[in-house]
Amino acid sequence: MADKEHKAKIIIKKVKKGGHGGHHGGSWKVAYADFVTAMMAFFLVMWLVNSLPKEKREQVAKYFQSYSLMDFQGAPGPIPGADLSILNPESNPPSIVAPISQNPAAPAKEPSEAEKLAEEVQKTIDQVASDLKGQVKVRAEADKLIFEIAEAAKGKQLFALGKADLTPDAKRLLDAVAPQLNIPGGKLTIEGYTDAYTYPGERYTNWELSTERASAARRELERVGVNPNMVGMVAGYAATRPFVPDNPLDPSNRRIRLVVEVPPKPADAGGKGAAQAQGKGKVPDNMFAKPKDKPVIAPPPPPESPIPPEKREMLDREIEKLYDEQTKDKL
Repeated sequence: MADKEHKAKIIIKKVKKGGHGGHHGGSWKVAYADFVTAMMAFFLVMWLVNSLPKEKREQVAKYFQSYSLMDFQGAPGPIPGADLSILNPESNPPSIVAPISQNPAAPAKEPSEAEKLAEEVQKTIDQVASDLKGQVKVRAEADKLIFEIAEAAKGKQLFALGKADLTPDAKRLLDAVAPQLNIPGGKLTIEGYTDAYTYPGERYTNWELSTERASAARRELERVGVNPNMVGMVAGYAATRPFVPDNPLDPSNRRIRLVVEVPPKPADAGGKGAAQAQGKGKVPDNMFAKPKDKPVIAPPPPPESPIPPEKREMLDREIEKLYDEQTKDKL
């Protein structure tokens, strides 16, 4: 009996261990499987598209460009409103979809005065001096007309060799465009350029030659009617600004450049547009000066006193007496 009472008892303790799957629940495996499946499908689609001919790919691209989820009037297909007949060029040739304008209701931009003048000068050159058209460049930049005449290797000579004398062809060209360059209110800048060939000695250089050629062009323009007051600057730049930087000896570097500042077209007289066009961006000579047209407003008269004048005088006298009595012993 004693042995049975002292016999040790065996106790079994069960411990439940929470594994890795117990914490996350295993849901990440499902998400990862979905991700791998989607990537496999994506690369499969890319491989199939890449294996299609170029014409088929263009048709597929056009279909997806014109497809809309809001359109349910197409033929029945895998997608509501989808018409896959475009993929069959024999049954339905692909149509060309015109690009949609960003702002179809916006009016066309009106050309500037400089652009209009450039078109007129170009037409004159085509009519009068078409043989020199390859040696003339006309363009408009902002409110300026840029007109350049240059020599060419196989073109006509515009200047005497090593001199500032204009040839008859150069004079014919300047005489043709001079009436259009004579703009009231405009400013004319004449620039002369040369190539990189130099003269022996230091008494006469390309600086003198380019300046004299620009002056020769000025004299010719003034002779045929250009207003001398319109000329703002005559300058020579020698070979410092070549037209062909890679080849400073190129004949086209010998040129005359005319820059005409074209004033904007004035608005209707008496309207608000005229005042805005004249005053926009203009700083007055004396910004502290008062405008002459502004009427001078007189200050308002002082308000009339409600007390009659005779009573006002009596009140003033009483006030003076009180003041004298108060200050009599203090002064």
